[in-house]
Amino acid sequence: MYPCEIAEAVLQEFLAAATVLPEQFGPQGTRALNGERALMWAVFVDGIQCYRRNAHPTSTQQRMNLAEAERWVWGTDWDWPFSFVNLCEVFGFDPARVRQALERWRERRSPLRRQRFRQGALRAA
Repeated sequence: MYPCEIAEAVLQEFLAAATVLPEQFGPQGTRALNGERALMWAVFVDGIQCYRRNAHPTSTQQRMNLAEAERWVWGTDWDWPFSFVNLCEVFGFDPARVRQALERWRERRSPLRRQRFRQGALRAA
């Protein structure tokens, strides 16, 4: 398996998971995380989770959160150590492939439809 395939597999697993702990990161757990890398991983995870949580916004706050997450994910700021592209570089991910995976995930997931409670329906039952 090529390194990019391993990274993509790890990322796909990450996108499917609800929670990822620093101990779970890395192909076959080969990379130990020191304090700085653990912080970087936490920022990376938080950014991805923020994107996922707000991918189909239903409120103004969710739209604002999604806009912030999208600016981070699609940004190309190489100067800030916690930018998306720098974190992808640190963890061996191709930023373009991560972005593609996020887009595919968002397209596959339809927004949850809320069903409104109607009192008329309760009386009819």
